[in-house]
Amino acid sequence: MAQTVREKFRREIEQLLAEVPQEQWDDPDVRGVLYEFVPWHRSSSVTIMTREDDPLDIGGWKYYYSADSDGSLIQAEFDAWHNETGNKRLVFHHLLIEAAEALLSIDFTPFINPALPTPVLNLRFWNAIDDDFCLNKTFLLQVYDPDRSFRFNYCEYVMARRLETPPAP
Repeated sequence: MAQTVREKFRREIEQLLAEVPQEQWDDPDVRGVLYEFVPWHRSSSVTIMTREDDPLDIGGWKYYYSADSDGSLIQAEFDAWHNETGNKRLVFHHLLIEAAEALLSIDFTPFINPALPTPVLNLRFWNAIDDDFCLNKTFLLQVYDPDRSFRFNYCEYVMARRLETPPAP
């Protein structure tokens, strides 16, 4: 059975997370992950965010480009953008939503170093969604449009859209 776009992004992101150097995961100041998807350059990467990093200056982050990809797992997604002749922005927007959905579905606990101080080990710090269905602000998950046509975190957008649908009875 063919994988969905979201499943391909999830595999891509999980592979990138596994390639992040262990010393970055061991940093007690880690506070988030940014997934970057740039189809016009056929590139994909993750960057680990620390407590001192300015959320608006991603290029200045301590671990900028923690791991980058050859794109083989998401080749069709690159091609979808490149082959679009009508509205590339719409295709890109859709792909970023799928990437954010994928990032939000990942369990980050395998990356936690058990030697870190107890507050860092608190699994609630490493989960994207808390019991109140909000993004956990202690550990941020981020997907952005690098051209900033849309100036929001796609993970927050996805969460806001989920709130539109009432839970099933």
